[in-house]
Amino acid sequence: MSKVWLQGIGEVKSIEAKELAAGMAIMWNYGITSEVVSVEPSKSGKTMTVALLCEDGKIRPRRLGASRLVALA
Repeated sequence: MSKVWLQGIGEVKSIEAKELAAGMAIMWNYGITSEVVSVEPSKSGKTMTVALLCEDGKIRPRRLGASRLVALA
């Protein structure tokens, strides 16, 4: 398991975006958290479209590179 540095938080455990699964919680800079609702890989497998339930209660899609490190909450 790798680590990433988040602004306002410090070093946090992380995984690659291709390892995300529904129900996982991820963290952004300054401690903002989102819950993964669904993960859909692209046809080539190089990117993932992740539906995230944000703190404001809205579900938003976000496209991430499959090898991008994502901090775990």
